[in-house]
Amino acid sequence: MQKIPPKKVFYAVLNMGLGHATRSLPLIREFQRKQWQVVIGCSGRSLLFLKKEVPGARFVELPDYRLEHSEKGVELARFLGRVPGLLGTIARERRTVEEIVQDDEIDLVVSDHRYGCYSDVVPSFFLSHQLKLIAPPLLRPFEPVGIGFNRWFHGRYRHVIIPDIVNGNEGLLSGRLSRIRSGEGRYHFPGILSSISRREGVEEDIDLLVSISGPEPQRTVLEQIIRSQIGEVPGRRVVALGRPESEEIEYPESGLEIHHHLDRKQMEEYFNRSRLIVARSGYSTLMELAEVGKKALFVPTPGQTEQMYLARRFQRMEWFHAVSQQELDLARDTRIAVSYPGLPRRFSTAETIENIFPLLTGSAL
Repeated sequence: MQKIPPKKVFYAVLNMGLGHATRSLPLIREFQRKQWQVVIGCSGRSLLFLKKEVPGARFVELPDYRLEHSEKGVELARFLGRVPGLLGTIARERRTVEEIVQDDEIDLVVSDHRYGCYSDVVPSFFLSHQLKLIAPPLLRPFEPVGIGFNRWFHGRYRHVIIPDIVNGNEGLLSGRLSRIRSGEGRYHFPGILSSISRREGVEEDIDLLVSISGPEPQRTVLEQIIRSQIGEVPGRRVVALGRPESEEIEYPESGLEIHHHLDRKQMEEYFNRSRLIVARSGYSTLMELAEVGKKALFVPTPGQTEQMYLARRFQRMEWFHAVSQQELDLARDTRIAVSYPGLPRRFSTAETIENIFPLLTGSAL
């Protein structure tokens, strides 16, 4: 009897903080569990992170979008000046993907928010919660251009997967970021994707977990603020710096641990053991909180309009407390944050996987 060769998937991940990489882990691991061969395309810290988390995969370095923010956030001239380079990067990754599909005999392409990672010859899927690009005030008149940009590229893919549950014509967690028009069958809401899970019966013996993440230089700016203020917060505290290139652990004072990097198993442990979590209001972090069911204090990345929108939305809905980075007073704001209830319901990545895989793999079998 002739042996049937395993199916192959090319999975592309955007390097913008580690959020795209962490939320893609459950899908990547499910492909491996189902005996698919996985080729991962990524860049920067996200590539380094995934190499540690998925050692059995083959990796391809894709060109970086280079959308890092300045210390002042988004600057109009800087943003507009990067648009031609972004389009050039998308064109290069598009050529790279077609070469990989041909050379590796790929059966399926999944892209976590990398616009040019699709194929004309095999089914391709786009993963994103951000259908609407929320522009900063100076760029607000150009917001429809961003929506059109997104929708044009979405049309290159068979389906767009939105990691959320539907609430009317938008996602319950993502709000107007994922708003769709009635009857748009290209878009699917299968549920959340979190690379960490809830552990039942775990003692909450950590008073505060601070998870620092996001693109530079703002990741370092927040690290400096946290280091200067963490000593004013009582109790047992753990800080994760989000630097996968280092395994160093610091113990600057009694009751305080500073980890340069926590892998997913360690992060899952600390999330479950913590009473309160301080983090960016990135969407991947929100999904992790939804999975584990924890209270949080959100500090949105300056200039990242998506995070600023989500932080304001959560505060308005009275789910979480949020504060700007420049106004952060860790001792004061953590006291306020514990009075907020968190998300109103439970979410399950395992259910999402059951919903999403027939859609992804049915066309490639």
